[in-house]
Amino acid sequence: MLFSATSPLESAERLKELGYDGIDVGLTGIIYHDDPLPHNPMLDDEDYEPILDRHMAKCRELGLQILTAHIPYRFNYSDPTIENYDYYYHMTVRALRAAEYLGAEWAVVHVQKAEDTVAYVKRLLADAGVQKIGIAIENLPKYSLAEVIAAHDILEQEGYRVGVCLDTGHCHINKYFAYDVAEAVRVLGKRIKMLHIHDNSRNLDAHYVPSMGSIKWKGVMEALADVGYEGAFNYELQPGKIPAEARAEYEQFAVAMARYLISVFEARRAEHNA
Repeated sequence: MLFSATSPLESAERLKELGYDGIDVGLTGIIYHDDPLPHNPMLDDEDYEPILDRHMAKCRELGLQILTAHIPYRFNYSDPTIENYDYYYHMTVRALRAAEYLGAEWAVVHVQKAEDTVAYVKRLLADAGVQKIGIAIENLPKYSLAEVIAAHDILEQEGYRVGVCLDTGHCHINKYFAYDVAEAVRVLGKRIKMLHIHDNSRNLDAHYVPSMGSIKWKGVMEALADVGYEGAFNYELQPGKIPAEARAEYEQFAVAMARYLISVFEARRAEHNA
């Protein structure tokens, strides 16, 4: 199982230093203008490919694989009347094109109501004109897994390349979901193509390192092996919130926990292959 993290491309060297194999490229900041997060100017100009080329060359030099991408999400894509909608949507289309250019296999789209998600994914793919990259629908705390499954299955039946991005933290605080995260893995099954791994104590979307909240991680990793998950162990943490003086130790702890959990997955998978 490969080990990756959701992170800006600018963090590639640090990820490799820590022992990561790959990156889930964070492109969400391209629509922020310090509201609430800093702006990422990477895709501001239409001629953005030379910038991406430099980052791709750096990743190749480091041996860090570009696996997946997280395109913008902090706007209500089903409501075109919101302020700046056209800008947000235009930049999301650009981000999807950039993700495919980078060689990412999947790009994340957050779920809404199934019919809204389906309509948005179809429009986004058509306007971006991408040919290879797939869309991974991510579960959210305020929408049931039934919406994720319905949107996924409709798109798949119509021939779209689609999967699910299981966000463990979102699942743990989902107000509709009556099971633990391991059971969610079994409900989603082969639909799961990528992960956003983080923990919480079922009170807020905290993005903790596993073991700092209340998710039962051994069961989650064994369930992933049981359903035949083939993607990476991908963290979605928030190291920037940790004081600089303590960040290195925090990052090393996160890596140690990932290595342990990957070993649980690998042991379970070996049992199936025995």
